[in-house]
Amino acid sequence: MLVALYGTLKVGHFNYERHLKGETPVRALFVELPYVMYANDEYPMLIPTENGERHRLWFEVFEVDDDKLRELDALEGRYGYWRETVFVERLEQSIGIYLHAGPPPTGFVRVESGKWSG
Repeated sequence: MLVALYGTLKVGHFNYERHLKGETPVRALFVELPYVMYANDEYPMLIPTENGERHRLWFEVFEVDDDKLRELDALEGRYGYWRETVFVERLEQSIGIYLHAGPPPTGFVRVESGKWSG
């Protein structure tokens, strides 16, 4: 399955080193989806928009097998994230994206660029 990653699982960040080390993204790109990115000093989150408004967001897209997908689901699930499968027009296929319920916690600010750099 393809998963779109935007935070600490991206290349060079600490969860990439723990869970995806040596893997190469099959794509890295901006796409427009109905989510808003927020972050604190440590990590970001995507929150679904209430009105379906789309925002430009940066992802590294990885191909993962079922075992790795379960590992990532367990990691993200511990922190209140869930995986949703969405069709991405630009890729012409469906991908998994980890989301979090809103509103964002205290201390999180909107990432206007749509690209978290950590």
